[in-house]
Parts: sequence; C-alpha cells; structure tokens
Amino acid sequence: MTKTAVPAAVPEDVMEVVGRTFAAALQEGLSRVSPPWAAAGPRAPGLPGQPGRREPLPAAHAALLRDHREEILARLADALPATLAAAGRPDGRQMTAVLVDWARTLLAVAAAGAHRAGGAPRLSSLQLELTVATLLLECAFRALPEVPARDRALQTLGRALRGGR
Repeated sequence: MTKTAVPAAVPEDVMEVVGRTFAAALQEGLSRVSPPWAAAGPRAPGLPGQPGRREPLPAAHAALLRDHREEILARLADALPATLAAAGRPDGRQMTAVLVDWARTLLAVAAAGAHRAGGAPRLSSLQLELTVATLLLECAFRALPEVPARDRALQTLGRALRGGR
C-alpha cells in the first residue's frame, strides 16, 4: 500500500487548515440540501460550531396525505367489504363507493389542516362511522412512508375523524 506523500514545500499546519476548511465548506453545503419534508425556514439550534438541523415544514403532513391519498383510498376500498361483513353489514360491497367518497372528503379536510366541524358529513350510524374511521387510520398508517411528518399526518387525520363527536 502506497502512502501519498505531502510535498515538502507544504507544512502540515497548512494541510490541517485546508482539511478543516474543506470539512466546514462541505458541512455548510450539505446543510443547504434537504429532503422534501425539511423546512427552508428558521433552523433549530445545533451544537456549538455546527449548523442546526432543519425543522419539518408545517404543511409536510398535508403533502403526505395529499400525495398518498389514492393509495390510502385503494387500500380502504379493498378492505371495506370484508370488514363490513365481519361487522354484520351484508351490504358492504354496495356501500364501498359511498364510504370511500366519505373517506376522500375526510382526507381533504385533514390535508387542509381543518377539523371536521363543518368540513365532512357524518355517516348515518355511529358504529359504521367508527368502523370506517378505524379502517381509514389503519390504511393511512400502512400507506404513508416512514418520514418525520408521518406522525403528524396521522394525528391530523385522527383529529379530522374525531371532530364534533
């Protein structure tokens, strides 16, 4: 194994300074690159001498719900007939389209950051609403990627589902 020699004309102190300068510039450049769920705004305090980490965007959870809405609804549509049959509702297949539309409205309310107070209708039966709401949360949990905004997206959807009752 050959070791690259430092030219005799360059003192070790200079190489150390160049190395530290390069590391600082690299760190600064990397801190400017962020994943889609990171904010471009104010930074959280970091360790002394290091840039802070970025806080999640306030609307990152809404973007997750919007971006994965169709996958969540497809999972819900697939699971509804069997779930409703197990809950004693023989009309599950006939109700699927109506219930998926109801869930679509709730996802829109959650993505807008609102509560359901006036944003989405109630279902005719509290038991049916609870069954579909639970299944919708499960489908969202399975469909959303594991990113920092995921928990907030699920909380927001839960709030939209609970709103008013």
